[in-house]
Amino acid sequence: MTGENPAIEAIEIVGETTRELVAAAEQLPAQPDRAEPLARIFDRLSEDLAEAASLIRQAAVRNERFMP
Repeated sequence: MTGENPAIEAIEIVGETTRELVAAAEQLPAQPDRAEPLARIFDRLSEDLAEAASLIRQAAVRNERFMP
């Protein structure tokens, strides 16, 4: 991630999360032996999206500070 621009970093996270979400969704319905590992993937993806949401909020605050 760039670390310089929260909006760009959020876009990168959402893009990667979307790719991973599609790959995980293709495994549904999960076989019993794959249910827990797949659930962990979805848990991690939700954490990644929460991080993107935080970055979007940071970007909004940053933009408000620099607008006339």
